[in-house]
Amino acid sequence: MLISFLSAKGSPGVTTSVLALAARWPRAAIAVDLDPQGGDILAGLGGGRHPARHGIVELLVEARNESLHAAMGRHVVRPAPHSPPVLAGFGAPGQAANVPWDLVGSHLVDVPGADILADCGRFVLDHSVSAVLRRSDLVVLVAGSSLRVVRAAARTLPLIRRELGTAGEANHGHGPVTLVIIGPDMPYTAEEIAGGCQTEVAGTLPCDPVAASVWSDGAPTGRGFQRSRLQRAAGALARALAERATECRGAASSRPGAGLNGRVLR
Repeated sequence: MLISFLSAKGSPGVTTSVLALAARWPRAAIAVDLDPQGGDILAGLGGGRHPARHGIVELLVEARNESLHAAMGRHVVRPAPHSPPVLAGFGAPGQAANVPWDLVGSHLVDVPGADILADCGRFVLDHSVSAVLRRSDLVVLVAGSSLRVVRAAARTLPLIRRELGTAGEANHGHGPVTLVIIGPDMPYTAEEIAGGCQTEVAGTLPCDPVAASVWSDGAPTGRGFQRSRLQRAAGALARALAERATECRGAASSRPGAGLNGRVLR
């Protein structure tokens, strides 16, 4: 199962959200950093303790001579006791230019024994990871609740659907694209955002800077971390997204001409 996470202009916390959700995922899960602009999971969460050789570039080099799944076993690491397993991203933006993205997506969508939660960074037209998005069982746009961020999300969602080839599908309901709101009610509620974006909101995560700093800056967990607002909300949202991704895969695979992960072959 492959669940990809994106941000729109000015959106907060995609990497933090992916890590928080992967840590509470109801099945085995790996957080994978696919942000073409360069990832910082190990720099933040890992505090630089893991060598730079553990990342997506090294994985792809080794996968030339063996299966990507076999190579993942050497490069997926757990940077901290409270962390989910992670695969670090690109060290610099230029490294993403020549990546065979469709091949990456085709491997990540069916990793044996684990779901993949992919941080794909900010969405732009002709996004270099669009091939991964098209392979995904579920695509999640992460947005805040301010006016400028909601406007950006509303403008970005149709572009994502166009990239996925689902522009003609209903915007509400159980399609392969959904919203997660960080810090609702500042000022718009999740219901207002769903209406304005014409897209179902799968759930919300609170603004919890102390807990978020554990994921973004390697801050100590403290005794109350697992009971923090962020982690409690992440547990409920993780269950909802896992169920939603399973439903989307089942619905897509029943379409005539569907590919291996349920996407209709065009």
